[in-house]
Amino acid sequence: MARGTWLTSTAIVGAGLASHAAQADGIKLGVGGFYNAAYMAVWDDDGEGEPGNERNTDGIFNDAEIHFDGRTVLDNGLTVGARVELEGETEDDQIDEAWIFFSGGFGEVRIGSIDDALSYNCILPPGGTENFSAFSPNQWGANTVISNPACVGVDESDGGDAQKLLYFTPVFAGFQFSVSYTPNGGDQSHDEGVGPHVGMPFNSDDESRHNVSVYLTYTYEGDGWGLTWGGGGSWEGHVEQVPGPDRKDQDFYQTGLNVTFGRFEIGGVFEYYNDALDRGGDKGDVVPAVALDAWVAGIGAAYAYDAWTFGVQYSHLDADSGGDTAITDFTQDRAMLIAAYALGPGIVLDGEIAYTWVDTDPEGGETADGIDADNYDALEIGLGTSITF
Repeated sequence: MARGTWLTSTAIVGAGLASHAAQADGIKLGVGGFYNAAYMAVWDDDGEGEPGNERNTDGIFNDAEIHFDGRTVLDNGLTVGARVELEGETEDDQIDEAWIFFSGGFGEVRIGSIDDALSYNCILPPGGTENFSAFSPNQWGANTVISNPACVGVDESDGGDAQKLLYFTPVFAGFQFSVSYTPNGGDQSHDEGVGPHVGMPFNSDDESRHNVSVYLTYTYEGDGWGLTWGGGGSWEGHVEQVPGPDRKDQDFYQTGLNVTFGRFEIGGVFEYYNDALDRGGDKGDVVPAVALDAWVAGIGAAYAYDAWTFGVQYSHLDADSGGDTAITDFTQDRAMLIAAYALGPGIVLDGEIAYTWVDTDPEGGETADGIDADNYDALEIGLGTSITF
């Protein structure tokens, strides 16, 4: 995931966005992006009724995007630009994120389809690669109900990348603060019909509105060592009612800390999901009442030697269910070894060996969202490559 831009403070504070004196060359777009691909194989519980039943034992997976970036610096010091991310392998919406930005001594403002402040800036432990990680990576071979996410804002409940305002302050003594506002959590685009925009977006059933997210980061570089810390939250302002039982407004909280000593880096992360899925039963038996709070915690370490980087990661997911669900507790652990080799600038080979195990109480019940779950374990291996351009 991309991270917030570290902003300079050399531009003129308070530069006018529409100053008639601010002349510059027009914005010209450049092309970049990435292509990640991996081959993976898994050995798991594949008997009748088990998660691996009727699943293939191996596969080839990829993730690719083309990025169009452009910017210009006006005579008054204001930087103006735009970015559009084109998906390379999806059959659905071809545009991932798209925004414009204005930056200067005041910081940076972004407007468009983008992650919220928590998702955009959150700190994760070292040891992972573009393909493999213990925390919701691009590639996850085990046949589990969910990965172990530790970098998620409330907008993800409606699909993520909704239209929003995102602001970054300049860096003050190593600190940088970001805040975002999302009017409609499910509106990544407003393309109902053609022609000029008329009226406000519809309030869809179960869609969040008026979401707010904040995140604070701190970076320190010492003599032979350094640290990076981040922490923040993400809140739904309101969830639109549905014909059946309504769910509560979600609020998520996340923090992470990484410390570097020369070639060695170690860190940890924690995220708490309050009301991750909480739906009352006060409108009849159309949908059973469910309640789910969850948290994810983990650690990671990495060591760099010449073109090689070696990593190790561990993550733990704990979800406590209530309401009318059969399962009262669901835990999932994942441990892995990772290695990466830089073939050249922007070209990396990576590989992983991972073990994932799940425990449910009671065994063989259903999760809060009605998915069959059971105790489970899986061994997976993967070999991949990532290319950035």
